[in-house]
Amino acid sequence: MMNKEVEPILVGEVEDIEVGTVEDFEHDDINFAIFRLDTGFFCTQGNCNCEERAPLSESEIDGEELECVSCGETYSIVSGDCISQPELDGLKTYDISDEDNNIFLNL
Repeated sequence: MMNKEVEPILVGEVEDIEVGTVEDFEHDDINFAIFRLDTGFFCTQGNCNCEERAPLSESEIDGEELECVSCGETYSIVSGDCISQPELDGLKTYDISDEDNNIFLNL
């Protein structure tokens, strides 16, 4: 069920993002990383938690994991958890859906 109080934000069309890739998306001065995996679409915060705040759109993707190009930490794209060092803060994740060939971010 979509939240009626907040309109979903149109990110783009499904074919805009290839499987196994990540795209930058900005809304209200907040950066997001939109991932398309074999299992569907996922969204995390746009920058790593590391000191360099590296854009996650430049991360290496391996299955459902990403590796920050700057700090080298690996995170679950699905849960946001830090895999390489579980004691570190994970990434924020956001609800994303695809409907009628469009991708929507639900904040």
